[in-house]
Amino acid sequence: MTSYKPLAFAICIATSSSAIAAEFVFVKEEVLKNNRVLLHSENAPATMTQSYQRLLEEAKYATKAGRFSVTDKGMTPPSGNKNDYLSISPYWWPDKNKADGLPWNRIDGKVNPASKTSETDSKRLGKFTRSVRALAIAYYFSQDEQYAETAIDYIRTWFLNPETRMNPNMNYAQGVPGRAEGRRGGIIDSRSFADRMLDAIAMVSQSPAWTEEDENGIKQWYGEYLDWLLTSELGGGPKGEAYAENNHGSWYDLQVAGISYFLGKESIAMNAVEKGKMRIDSQFRADGTQPHELARTRSYHYSYFNLDALSGVAQVGEKIGIDLWNYESPKGGSLKKGIELLAQYQDKAEDWPYPHKKTPRVMRMMPIYRKAALGMSDQTLLALSESGDFSQFTVKKNLAEIWAERDIELLYRKQ
Repeated sequence: MTSYKPLAFAICIATSSSAIAAEFVFVKEEVLKNNRVLLHSENAPATMTQSYQRLLEEAKYATKAGRFSVTDKGMTPPSGNKNDYLSISPYWWPDKNKADGLPWNRIDGKVNPASKTSETDSKRLGKFTRSVRALAIAYYFSQDEQYAETAIDYIRTWFLNPETRMNPNMNYAQGVPGRAEGRRGGIIDSRSFADRMLDAIAMVSQSPAWTEEDENGIKQWYGEYLDWLLTSELGGGPKGEAYAENNHGSWYDLQVAGISYFLGKESIAMNAVEKGKMRIDSQFRADGTQPHELARTRSYHYSYFNLDALSGVAQVGEKIGIDLWNYESPKGGSLKKGIELLAQYQDKAEDWPYPHKKTPRVMRMMPIYRKAALGMSDQTLLALSESGDFSQFTVKKNLAEIWAERDIELLYRKQ
């Protein structure tokens, strides 16, 4: 698959819009369009071209990944229905002092390999969403219909086809043997239905292969899933994920804000974004630290992880007129200070003064610097976001960093 010549590409852009195309949630379509034209022009920066070639490399792997379905897992959920999502909580292990190992016990930061096999759905969900996102972005920037057709096939298999679709709930996510069939914390597994999938769907919906039936079906699935998020005991219930105090609560808000905006339910989106102010009030100190995340064994990762979620909520806020980027709590906490704290260690990750098992992977912060810089009109953060060298990373070994480069070069490039 090769990129189009500038003239042919311009013609393709003019004829590729769809009357049923979905609206973008986190990215801005005007920016995407400008970036697409720049990419296929003689003025394309070398770093942009490098990111694009890596995108096509990942998309090539994604086309061979095959269809994904929750019905492919080996285990059967407690409901007896393989169409229900099922996963095992990653930081829980059998009790060595008991013959049956029950109930399992938690070891923070130590992942149980049993949680990442094909017997359950979490690994499958991750591969599905990252494959669709790679294919969708490759389609948008190349306009090669083969990418869109494969992505749409994957979407139909996971969400729409009666035999293979996932039921729109997370009732059995991150269960713990001997303790719970499913836990509220398992809702974090589905975060990629928002941050990876929504804009990917918007991209492939511009393809002629995307039908009105697809559009109606995906909106129905997400509508039912949003209802589950808001009303289920694990989601919006009194003891649900909506009330989690750490990054789990932030990722719950990101899902609600993003999905409700995607569905045109602006009042729900506004409530979720406004709730982001409460997150900042309770999660950030005036010095930028996040106490809930610093308590973890991987404190840099979880500090970044929470900022990633809240940055997404702030992006939705930009679309509906709520400025979360510049909000400051009565005690002086803010997203800006939280981001600036991590920025202090961008070039000296090994000096991070809080618990961490490995040297922090600081390049994953680059897109957050860029998004915040654009949202706050902050030239210091903008310069920082432009300072990264991604040349050492590869698609096979460093996907998180490759995705960060992609955000910088293709999705959020400053015009």
